[in-house]
Amino acid sequence: MKSYLRALSFLTIIPLPHVQFGPGGRELTNAAACFPLAGITLGLFLAGAAWLLGFVFPPEPVAVTALILSFFLTRGLHFDGLADTADGLIGTTGREKAFKAMEDSAIGVMGAAAIIFVYLLKYSLLVGLETSLFMPAALAFMPLAGRWAIVYAGTWFAPARSRGLGDLFLKELRWPQLLKASAGALVVVGLFSWWQPGLALPILGGCLLALAGVHALALYAAFRLGGLTGDIMGASSELGELFFLVGYYLVLQTAAPAGLTAKAVIGFARVF
Repeated sequence: MKSYLRALSFLTIIPLPHVQFGPGGRELTNAAACFPLAGITLGLFLAGAAWLLGFVFPPEPVAVTALILSFFLTRGLHFDGLADTADGLIGTTGREKAFKAMEDSAIGVMGAAAIIFVYLLKYSLLVGLETSLFMPAALAFMPLAGRWAIVYAGTWFAPARSRGLGDLFLKELRWPQLLKASAGALVVVGLFSWWQPGLALPILGGCLLALAGVHALALYAAFRLGGLTGDIMGASSELGELFFLVGYYLVLQTAAPAGLTAKAVIGFARVF
C-alpha cells in the first residue's frame, strides 16, 4: 500500500501529505512497481469524466477535456520530458549538445513541435472512438500503459549519467519492480477483460505497442546518449500513451468491428 500511495503522490496531484520520500530515490524506485496501478487510478478519473460528458457533448470537446484533465491531474509531469527529449535527440547531433539542450529550461522548436504533434495524434485517435464505451475504456488504460512503459524502459536500460532524481531512479530500478508492475497491470487488464471481453484484444494490443514503441525510443536514446535520463522517462510515458491509443484503435478497426461493438455494448448494458 505504501508503494501505491507513493506512486500516486509522485505521478498525480492527489493530496497525500503523509507520504514521504527519503534521500537516494529508493522509495521512488520501490514505488515503480505500482506505477501501472497509479496509472489506472488516474485513468478512471479520465474515463468517468469522458463517460459523463459523452451524454451531453460530441466526441471532440470530450477528448479535449480529457486531455486537459490528464495534464492538470499530473501537473504536466511528463510534458516537459517529452519536449526536452525532442530538443535533445532530434534538435542536436552530439552527445554533450543533447544533454545541454535537455537541461535548458526553455522549450526549443523540436520540443514545441513534439508536444503539438503528440497531442494532436492523441486527440484525433480519441475522437475516432465512440464516447459511450470505447473512448472511456481507452482513457482508463492509456495512463496505465504510459506508466508501465516507464518501468519497462527504465529496467532494460542504464542511466546515461549519475545526477538528478531521474538518474537515481534509473540506477536503482531492477527486474523485481518490472515483474511486479507487469503483474499488476495484467491483473487489471484481466479483470476488465472479464467484464468486457470484447475489449481484451484492443487493450492488450495497445499495451504491447506502447512497450514496443518505448523500447525503440530507449534503444535510440541509449545509442545517442549511452543510457536514459529522467526526461526520457517522461517522454516514455507520453509516447507510451500515444502508442497505446494507436494499437487500441487499430485493433478495434481490424478485429471484426461489428461483432466487437455488439459484445462490448451488451456487456456494458448488463452492468448498467
